[in-house]
Parts: sequence; structure tokens; C-alpha cells
Amino acid sequence: MGASRPDRPAGGPRRTPPSRQPLPPRTGPPPPPSSRLAQRALAVLLTVLFFGLIVFGAAAGAAAAGGQRWEGYLIGGLCCLVMVLAAVRSTRR
Repeated sequence: MGASRPDRPAGGPRRTPPSRQPLPPRTGPPPPPSSRLAQRALAVLLTVLFFGLIVFGAAAGAAAAGGQRWEGYLIGGLCCLVMVLAAVRSTRR
């Protein structure tokens, strides 16, 4: 073996914890209630668009694979239903 390096301790490399500075307290007025409503509306819109992408993508995939388009709609709808049920179930725990 080789000689030990003087810059490293015998127990392995030194590990220093990352330096995290605490965040300063929030100053200023609280956000208006309309911002929460807008945030939820945007979340609903993006969720609907995402589910639409899944459903129509599954239908297009089924049609491209030589199957019937309605089978893709069914598979995509079932995937979305599973995601909704999982989200509802996780909020109840």
C-alpha cells in the first residue's frame, strides 16, 4: 500500500454539514385571498389538461397499435380514475 495522505484523517474524508442560513421572516402584507383561488383554479385546469392528455394519448396509442380507439379511451379513463382514487385515499390518511 502507499503512504497515508496527511490531508485526510485516518477515519476517512471529513464531512462538514452544509451551511444553511435560516430564511428571514416574511415581511409585508399577507397575499390576497384571490391569489389562493387563482392558484387552485390553475391547479384544476392543469389537472384536467393532464388527464385529457392521458385519455386521448391512450386512444391514439390504441389506434396506432391496431386496436379500437374506444379501448384506448377506456384504458385512459381507468388510469385517471385510479389516480383520482389514490389522491382521495391519500388525503384521508
